[in-house]
Amino acid sequence: MIGFRALTKQEQQHMIQDLKDGVNCVSEGFNLAKRRSLRPYMIVPLITNILLFTISGYLVTSYAYEWISGWTTAVDLWSWLDWLEPFIDQLLGALKWVIFAVIILGLLFVMGSTFTMFTHLVVGPFIGILGEKAELELHEPNYPQHTLGQIAMRTLAREFRKLIYWIVRAVGLGVVSLVLYFIPGVNAVVPVLWFLFGSWILAMQYLDVPADNNGRSFQEVLALMRKHRAAVMAFGAVVMALTSLPIINLFIIPVAVCGGVVFWVRKIQPELN
Repeated sequence: MIGFRALTKQEQQHMIQDLKDGVNCVSEGFNLAKRRSLRPYMIVPLITNILLFTISGYLVTSYAYEWISGWTTAVDLWSWLDWLEPFIDQLLGALKWVIFAVIILGLLFVMGSTFTMFTHLVVGPFIGILGEKAELELHEPNYPQHTLGQIAMRTLAREFRKLIYWIVRAVGLGVVSLVLYFIPGVNAVVPVLWFLFGSWILAMQYLDVPADNNGRSFQEVLALMRKHRAAVMAFGAVVMALTSLPIINLFIIPVAVCGGVVFWVRKIQPELN
């Protein structure tokens, strides 16, 4: 039988502080990303992310618009209720476009939480360079600076490793979500589960940038994340929310990379030295 115990006051305070630290890392990452010295290293990730999100967003919106435009809202009531038909048609017509807006927002949320994985496959080396330069702004790293070619060779296999990690767990969560979907009341937790999963994945993605630069294996990254679970989830949740917002998601990568570097330098690296 699994037992549960209440957290002590000290543990509660520690968790609250961890949550604050995770959120603050995003804020510090934003301030770090504004530094003029880092701007040249943001160009490729920004342009690539904007292009990919714009193209995919246009395609998703176009297909969704075409699909929902085919819906008919005409009603045919009994003859003595003919006077109600225009009002019901207008109501259903407005409801159709409300549903369209909800669908688009939902799709943008899904894109924001998953598309990052594929973006990193394309611009992984440039993100690695940005992470190095961002860390150099905070302190003197213990590793030599790498060339773009060296990072490209190193990060390609690593990005595929993270992609496999994400796919396996996304498929598993998809199966669980499908089962829960048919349970009234319980199915309300499905979006929450996906948000938490996306928060963990995005935190992993951006914490892995400084970890990889510092020569830490992917398994070490996962172990360190579990050790700082509350702070990691807070950091990931903020990034997840920002990544899911239209327009903002076009520019989130540099901020998230810098936030991941701040998290690594402030929370993790002191324990490793």
